[in-house]
Amino acid sequence: MAKFNQNNTDKTVNRDGFPAYRMKLKEQLVSSVLTTMFGEPKFYGSTDGDIVRLATQCAAADPAFLCKLACYARNDSNLRSVSHVLCCVIAREAHEFTRRTVRNIVVRPDDITEILACYLQMYGKPFPNALKREIAQVMQRFDEYQLAKYNGGNRSIRFRDVLRITHPHPKDVQTEALFKKVLEDSLETPYTWETELSAKGNTKEVWNELISSGKVGYMALLRNLRNIIRSGADLSPVLQTLSDPEQVRKSRQLPFRFYSAYLTLSGENILSGNVHRALEKALEASIDNMEQIPGRTLIAIDVSGSMGSRVSQRSDVRCCDIAALLGAMASRICEDATVCYFDAAGSWSSQEHKGYTVMHYGKYDSILEICKNSRFYGGGTQMDLPMVYALKEDGSREIKPFDRVIYFSDNECNSSYGGFDKTVQGMADEYRARYNRNFWVHGVDIQGYGTQQFCGKRFNLIAGWSEKVIPFINLAEKGIGSLVEVIEAYEIK
Repeated sequence: MAKFNQNNTDKTVNRDGFPAYRMKLKEQLVSSVLTTMFGEPKFYGSTDGDIVRLATQCAAADPAFLCKLACYARNDSNLRSVSHVLCCVIAREAHEFTRRTVRNIVVRPDDITEILACYLQMYGKPFPNALKREIAQVMQRFDEYQLAKYNGGNRSIRFRDVLRITHPHPKDVQTEALFKKVLEDSLETPYTWETELSAKGNTKEVWNELISSGKVGYMALLRNLRNIIRSGADLSPVLQTLSDPEQVRKSRQLPFRFYSAYLTLSGENILSGNVHRALEKALEASIDNMEQIPGRTLIAIDVSGSMGSRVSQRSDVRCCDIAALLGAMASRICEDATVCYFDAAGSWSSQEHKGYTVMHYGKYDSILEICKNSRFYGGGTQMDLPMVYALKEDGSREIKPFDRVIYFSDNECNSSYGGFDKTVQGMADEYRARYNRNFWVHGVDIQGYGTQQFCGKRFNLIAGWSEKVIPFINLAEKGIGSLVEVIEAYEIK
């Protein structure tokens, strides 16, 4: 999540047929990987095939980079499925890096079964020997409770299948006895919130017991908040955990997970002030220690039609929600921020709509409320409109010019103030020439479709759905590396 591709002037067209700039192999792969719920549809078509194709090319050109990207995606960007896909490409195309990849991306026991199931779906049998050897080793990390917890359900590959495929040599007699239980399907039923609710029901007493046991993890508390509230259980320890800064950092939750919980509770009219404050504190905790972004900043939020697509078929959160959420979080740490929501002037949603709406948020405004109240117009994508505002309206006043613009967009520009044959880049160049030659453009790519709308110096392309994109604003302007360089320097075991 940082700067890359400063000097690319190779023009192409984006998925909507509009002029754009190409991205290099590693840059395109990184942006696609860090903005995907692999297997989920996107507005302009899935990027799954692009990821596999680019990863295969990268495995041949720089397999060490692909290994580090898989580990970065799993452990720093908290993206599981796409890390499994990259692991499978490595196992097939760059087996010498299989060991390090598997060791670093297997965090939970079900990472093992997911990797094997993914490989089977992508390539079929046989499984590579290097993959079988390393999975046989990491399988021995886990105890009976952990294996039993993730062994249920109607999965195509279970842990007994893993043992039959990999033939591990148990490290001690305890592990040998455990593997015997796995093969015999006689693991002790684990004490989990799923098993307890299934056996005893979704009641106040059951939830109170589960919460006090400490066996309900952070993610489970967040995703079951509605059930806990409706059961009438004691919310105090739950909210204390959800809002604790240290627990937030350990939880690996993407910011939109908190917003999703907020939307659900608000929609069912069971959102209390205490719950609202706890979710707000959780979001604030993730940006509390971030360095302030100095000077004047224009934050541009894409609310065009393509940004209305959901991040997952199982979620109500849209790409524009992620953009608004990250934009509000970024504005919180800016010294002076102006927020501009844009789609396309005169779009079908409103013939009188000029294409952008400008807002100013206070330091203590609720991030969740800002996101919920953000207007979604759903018209075309006219990415130069924030620059039109900066040049024509803001630039005409006797005030300090902007030091930067931060775009949160899918980069699928399909309309332009300057006509079809021009890109947004010219507007930024004009602003530099007229008002501030040190003006920066930061583009946070929300969808990873593989093209960009800016190029040249003082351009910083970022990709991702995490608050971790925000610190790279200052880092890029200080000249500290690029995202490709960050991943190339990423330390793995």
